Amino acid sequence: MSSTDSDLKIELEGLEHEIQIAKNGLLDYVKRHFNTDRENSLIYCLRRAIELAEGCKTFAKENLLTPQYLLTRGLLECLVWVCWIAKSKENAQVFTDAPRNELKRLAKKNSTERHGRVVDKITDEDKTEELLNSEWSKDIRPRLRIESAAKDVGLDKLYTQMYGFLSIFAHGIMLETNPNVNDEMASVVAIANVLMECVNLVVKDWIVDRKQTPIKDIYTILQ
Repeated sequence: MSSTDSDLKIELEGLEHEIQIAKNGLLDYVKRHFNTDRENSLIYCLRRAIELAEGCKTFAKENLLTPQYLLTRGLLECLVWVCWIAKSKENAQVFTDAPRNELKRLAKKNSTERHGRVVDKITDEDKTEELLNSEWSKDIRPRLRIESAAKDVGLDKLYTQMYGFLSIFAHGIMLETNPNVNDEMASVVAIANVLMECVNLVVKDWIVDRKQTPIKDIYTILQ
């Protein structure tokens, strides 16, 4: 086994370890009686992180580098969100409301640009203008942005260093990659590994110990 293959094997074992920690924690967290929007949002993010990490593990074994970058970016987003949610109950409420606001924003945009219309189910009457002029259409919060959340919790350095680079692969505009795929794969899995470790720490600290994880502890893990 080459040193690169050995490095990849070590990182995959580490990632599997963190996935198992997350799964074991999840079994405990969902049973706690005090779960509010903050805890439920953290649990949602942990579930998402587990799925992303499982995907990272699968793609690494199949030597598929591009989706590995996409899923690793997703893990970075999970880390930002759990830190932001743990910071306050108000943040958790905004996070909980975000999907509904995004769906409303999409519906409004499609209706405004006449790519879709709203009709009465019984009369088939066009109700698009009525919807656009209603309070429902006007009461849409500003979009929740990952960059703003990262800055708010002190992860702006991590965001600046990593998010843009990972996004190059997500948007399909990276024309050249390292010819040594295994070497690059080991590096990306290593990132996924420490991101999963950080997500586990933040979620546990709040749900079990009722404390916010110091950002310096996250940066220590990421070093």
